Amino acid sequence: MKMIKRIKEWLPYDRTMLLFPVIHCIIYETLIRVSLTGTWREFYCALDEKLPLVKWFMIPYVFWFIFIGGTAWYLYKTDRTGLRRYVKCLLISVIPVYIVFLVFPTCLPLRPDRMEGGGIFALMFNFMYTVDEPHDIFPSLHVIWAAVTAIALTKDKRFSAKGWKAAIWIITLLISASTFMIKQHSVLDTPGAIPFVLLAWYLTYTNGCA
Repeated sequence: MKMIKRIKEWLPYDRTMLLFPVIHCIIYETLIRVSLTGTWREFYCALDEKLPLVKWFMIPYVFWFIFIGGTAWYLYKTDRTGLRRYVKCLLISVIPVYIVFLVFPTCLPLRPDRMEGGGIFALMFNFMYTVDEPHDIFPSLHVIWAAVTAIALTKDKRFSAKGWKAAIWIITLLISASTFMIKQHSVLDTPGAIPFVLLAWYLTYTNGCA
């Protein structure tokens, strides 16, 4: 418990929290390109092969960036204590995932190399396929960050009404489903994210620690 307390005391405060997404991007981009074993293990199930690729799910997948960034900006403007808890929850959830990526590197071979045709969805898919490789997919960081964001928002008094909470969790479910409906992740990657979210929620929000 002393170690957990020290970690909480070390975690970022106010403006230094801006470093977190930068450091995370550096670590993540390194991990998806480096495997200690030299290979990535193919990781998917039979359901992944049966599910179709649904183009419109790219909308909630991309909306994830607005969901995350908008929440951070909102809490920065309205509730610095809430922002600190939000960032701490993200940190506690993703640090163990880095270890998983190192010891259990995974990949999804079901994604097409390119989407043919024109239109906005083809452009969005092909851009994503270029910049976001389907490596280190389990557990899904996309799902973890979305769920932690939902927790942070529903803990805010302005979004405490049942209608707001329902809308926030519906958005989170759509984002989670989008990860495997556009073949960026396996269906297995979503339940794989739950233990990391629950651990972070417990250590951040259940004991009143700011």
